[in-house]
Amino acid sequence: MDNKKDFLKQIMNDTGKGIKGYMKAQVTLMIITFIILGIGLTIIGAKHPILISAGIAILDIIPVLGAGIVMIPWAVINFIIGNKDMGADLATLYVILVILRQFIEPKIVGKEIGVRPLYTFIATILGSIILGPIGIILGPLAAVIISSIMKTKKKTDNRR
Repeated sequence: MDNKKDFLKQIMNDTGKGIKGYMKAQVTLMIITFIILGIGLTIIGAKHPILISAGIAILDIIPVLGAGIVMIPWAVINFIIGNKDMGADLATLYVILVILRQFIEPKIVGKEIGVRPLYTFIATILGSIILGPIGIILGPLAAVIISSIMKTKKKTDNRR
């Protein structure tokens, strides 16, 4: 009976660490988004680049939409009003941001939650396919729980 308690306690402990790690990873990604946008918006001559970058970085926490909730309409509106250079610059900056995030997010999240980046990526993709936008958060959490169960089971099997 005591082994089951220890098993569950270890899984809960690992899951708690994984959730903290996920939150830390999201803050790190927000900072990276802020820096990329801050530099990009400054280069393209946007007004108030630091303030705008901070706002977009905060919105970037929203699964799926993220920075696109501001960047896409902003670029489209600039095209519509005839400011094609600014529209193209904003669209390019957004594409650069998305590409960079696609490469670094699994690595950062995987490192922080204790799951390999490939597994984190797969869990995120499967989570989003199965559960939609909320799956982007629940997928890595499921990966943490599964990883914890496997590690804890391996430890208990080795003790026998």
